[in-house]
Amino acid sequence: MIEHSDNTTSIRCEDIESLAVLYACDELDATARAGLEAHAAQCPTCAGVLSREGRLQQAIASFEQPADSLDRSCLLLSQCRSQLAEALDDQHAKANRPLWRTIFSPVAWWTTLRGTLVYHPAMSMAALVVAGFFAGVAGQRLRVAPSPVEARAVVTVSAAPKLTEQQLQSAGSANIAWVTPSGSRTPTVQVDLMSQTPTSIVGAPDDADVERALTFVLENGQRFDPDARLNALDVLGASAADPEVRRALCASCRTDRNPGVRMKALEALQGFEQDPAVRQTLLDVLQSDSNSGVRVEAINLVINSLRAQSESGPADPQILSVLRDRLRNDPNNYVRLQSAAALRELGEQ
Repeated sequence: MIEHSDNTTSIRCEDIESLAVLYACDELDATARAGLEAHAAQCPTCAGVLSREGRLQQAIASFEQPADSLDRSCLLLSQCRSQLAEALDDQHAKANRPLWRTIFSPVAWWTTLRGTLVYHPAMSMAALVVAGFFAGVAGQRLRVAPSPVEARAVVTVSAAPKLTEQQLQSAGSANIAWVTPSGSRTPTVQVDLMSQTPTSIVGAPDDADVERALTFVLENGQRFDPDARLNALDVLGASAADPEVRRALCASCRTDRNPGVRMKALEALQGFEQDPAVRQTLLDVLQSDSNSGVRVEAINLVINSLRAQSESGPADPQILSVLRDRLRNDPNNYVRLQSAAALRELGEQ
């Protein structure tokens, strides 16, 4: 038995094995630690057990951890932390949301219903059967013509630009997907902006309304979830030649709170490194982004830019200054090595 006095804890020899690991990992409180050390000072056998456990912990700590070798840029860890922070922020926002907004919010109702269906398969099957039955009956009664309520509920925007600023500003979430119309082999993009009056935009990736909706999703990242922003980047990546799209991509690189989104935005800018706005964005990200994986992507694009302009004259002094700063101060070894290699190619080392 472990006996407690006023200042220390009395330890018996049979307690050593169970306490040695906690001692080596520094998990004991000050009182228990002092008692254990006092006992070890008087008992060579127990002192040997503590010494052995300490050496074992040092040996384990000296091994390279699997996570370090699989995620050297720390992108996965940073992304997990970012997603956790977003989830905590969302939870905090829900906790502070007025009760009447929760009760009358379609999004809250849908989230609750979706969670119920996912975790109750039998209930989900029954609900689908009932929904299918009523949908079939309603379809026969309505024929093809939508009811006035349905006509007011969904606004479909097609060829001519019809998307209004009010429709954009009222959107609280978005769903973006590639769809292939019946009888066609050419996929189109469907953007659903969810609000009290949902809006559906369907068109080619370079359609004016599609681009406007997707750039709005990117530029308002605090309103839309990371999946929506990543899907927007999937579509906009093919339209990066458009200056307005590049402007939205650059803004996403600088301001989006999710490192995965920032990295994907950088990838979409590949091939446009000579654009002054893009080059400035790359330098800003390389200097100030807190995520090492994003800085790795930025340094790669900066080096591509240097190689592309190597024959056109001397390198931009601002680029050289940033590379020297990263060589000295960047915490990521890859970024420092690439900065040094770039400076050597430019004859600056």
